[in-house]
Formats: sequence, C-alpha cells, structure tokens
Amino acid sequence: MKLQLIGFTPHLEEIVATAVLTTTAGNTPSRVFKNISSNSGPSKRLIARLQLQHGSVFEHNRVNWLLEATDEEVLNLLLKSKFFNLTKLDTGLWLLSANLRTIIEYVRAEEGLMRDALLASMKEFAPTVLSVLEREDVKP
Repeated sequence: MKLQLIGFTPHLEEIVATAVLTTTAGNTPSRVFKNISSNSGPSKRLIARLQLQHGSVFEHNRVNWLLEATDEEVLNLLLKSKFFNLTKLDTGLWLLSANLRTIIEYVRAEEGLMRDALLASMKEFAPTVLSVLEREDVKP
C-alpha cells in the first residue's frame, strides 16, 4: 500500500480555528477567517489547545491522495472507516479523499502502514493538529 498526498483544502488549520471561534464569537465566519488569516499565531495556539474530541470543527475541509492498493486493502480500509471516499482510477490505483475528522479518528483507532502514511502526510496540511496527536502519544 502506497499513499501520495495530491491536494488539500488551503488554510486547513485556519478553517478549523474559524469553525471553533464562530461557535463562541459574535463575528461572522468570513470576518473570523479574515482576522485569523492575517496572523496565523492565534489559530496555531487555538488548535494546539484543542481537545480533538470536537469532531464537527474538523469536517470543513478535504484532503486527497493517490492510493496504490489492492482491492482487498481498499475493502479493509472501508470496513474500518465508512467516511473515507474512494474512487477507482485503474487497477490498483485509487483516489482517496477524507476530511480531518476522519483522519484523526482513523489514526487514533488503527495501527499499520496506512495509519503511518496518513500521519506522515499531516506534516504538510495540518502540522499543528499532528503535534497535538503526538502529544497524545499517537506517533507514526
């Protein structure tokens, strides 16, 4: 099984922070995002303090990978999490898509190569969330 990150929602962690602050602040989401985007420090501090239990704030994004895997490996992945989206591109080649909530839930519950590859790819699209997982002792 081989996983290659091909794209993700821009400003993913800022969007998560916006979702958190929108539920607690009086501003509109667009104003909160604009304020957060002009200075990434507050969003990184907020995400670093998050308990990764508040799942809905982690759903406002999309991450995409190319997955090289057998049909059996794909079936096994789908049986472990129904929230991964998979599209067959060719024999042994799949487009895998998920949101950050799905990724967090999977890496907390599973072991193995897929989990390690997901954690490694988080360095690029959600490094602060990855550091929170590492503090929880969820290591690649």
